[in-house]
Amino acid sequence: MYGLYIVPALLPIFGGLVLLCVNHFGSAGKDFGKKKSLGLEAYVLGLTLVNSLVLAWLILHFGHGQRLVLFRLFGNLTVMFCLDGMGKVFAGIISFLWPLAVLYSFEYMRNETRKATFFSYYLMTYGVTAGIAMAGNMTTLYLFYELLTLVTFPLVLYPMTREAAQASRRYLYYSIGGAAFAFIGLVFIMSFSRSGTTEFIAGGALDLTRAFARKNVLLFVYVLAFFGFGVKAALFPCHGWLPRATVAPTPVTALLHAVAVVKSGAFAILRLTYFSFGTTFLRGTWAQWVVLCAAMLTIVYGSTMAVKEAHWKRRLAYSTISNLSYILMGAVMMSPLGLAAALSHMVFHALMKICSFFCAGAVMHQTGKTHIYELDGLAKQMPLTFACFTAASLSLVGIPGFAGFISKWNIARAAFGLGLNKALAGGEKSLSWLGFIAVAVLLYSALMTAVYMLTVVVRACFPQICPENEMPPKNKNLPKKETRSAKKSLDPNLFMLAPLVIFVVLILAFGIHSQPLMKLLLEIGGEAG
Repeated sequence: MYGLYIVPALLPIFGGLVLLCVNHFGSAGKDFGKKKSLGLEAYVLGLTLVNSLVLAWLILHFGHGQRLVLFRLFGNLTVMFCLDGMGKVFAGIISFLWPLAVLYSFEYMRNETRKATFFSYYLMTYGVTAGIAMAGNMTTLYLFYELLTLVTFPLVLYPMTREAAQASRRYLYYSIGGAAFAFIGLVFIMSFSRSGTTEFIAGGALDLTRAFARKNVLLFVYVLAFFGFGVKAALFPCHGWLPRATVAPTPVTALLHAVAVVKSGAFAILRLTYFSFGTTFLRGTWAQWVVLCAAMLTIVYGSTMAVKEAHWKRRLAYSTISNLSYILMGAVMMSPLGLAAALSHMVFHALMKICSFFCAGAVMHQTGKTHIYELDGLAKQMPLTFACFTAASLSLVGIPGFAGFISKWNIARAAFGLGLNKALAGGEKSLSWLGFIAVAVLLYSALMTAVYMLTVVVRACFPQICPENEMPPKNKNLPKKETRSAKKSLDPNLFMLAPLVIFVVLILAFGIHSQPLMKLLLEIGGEAG
């Protein structure tokens, strides 16, 4: 039964490669990109559902100690799969969201060309992301992390425009640079590990006797690896690729910003901090101070830039930059509550942000409108779409009764606990003050989130209070309006609308009753921290 570990990672990769080969070399695939193809949709959806069911079965039935060594690279470097508590959280997110994203993408991509090429890479991205979630050591995570760049690069390039080419190159350059820093961390983890491997161990894998003898060197390596993995998590100043990647189709940007790429970066940082270096080694050091400041700076920067941005998808991209660092800030509190809060925001942000992007994509698909100033009064014509967007917006702000409030409240508790505990224990003053500053950063970001999210809602629902005939700001750097033919402004069909409704139901359900999930996440935090 352990052989099932390889299915969630390899099945979508193999299925995507088969689809790519059939499309390019087989006569059966020549019509896939030219017209509606029920065969293509059935193949993609069927493969996605099977993979999600296998992944769900593994989450429910396999314990922490069960692992599978797929093959040995050389020496102690092995490719190994294992599902512990943290891996199950990330695997659960992707197994649930991916089928809904595929369903949405069928309608969004209905009239596009090269659909088979698009869905082949879409499938492969699912498998690679599952490999990251199930990685049993840093070697395996790093290999799939690199593969993620390769399979998502064609998706960013998919529109084949000049803007897409520039965005994909920037994404590639940033990712390669980040991977180089992460590789340095991989080498040092193996060199100072207790077992001589890169296996993930709750509490940290370092041999503390040797590690403390080279403490400052290892702390510097940790910071380098943190920023290396932080490239995909859009950590400032490594964030520049993310807003530009919005030139890709909405099903791609939704996965980039909500599920696959950015969450993989955050997940890798959680692994690096809690299962490789360990909080015993890192807590209270200058390295913790540096990464905590970086996360807070990114939150402030992302939320501020989102207020200034007039393009809808780019505004959501800056929101992602800010919210991803909520996860990182909770994680680098290096406490059980901080890790649980980070994991809860990983779950809830995935729901909130994919819902937001899909709402924006639905409007673009139905009307061709891409900028905030074009949305006046549109809620009257698309009531269900904007009702879903309003729910996601209120949750992102952190209004009680919505899921976003739960995760932000727990991050604030962890931050306040860091400041209070350090102050009472006579710890480092810098860390005690940073704990209180982190709470202030959360409050500032909540205010900015209310501005940049609810502005969209107000313009769409209450155009009478907006300036009449408002023209776009005179800014030469604004992205060009997407060249999609205008359509009648109506809510989309069930392929696009059903996922939105499901996301909103879950946002409300977790906002009202999150106790079982938080209990589970606190257990994971206690084991790791």
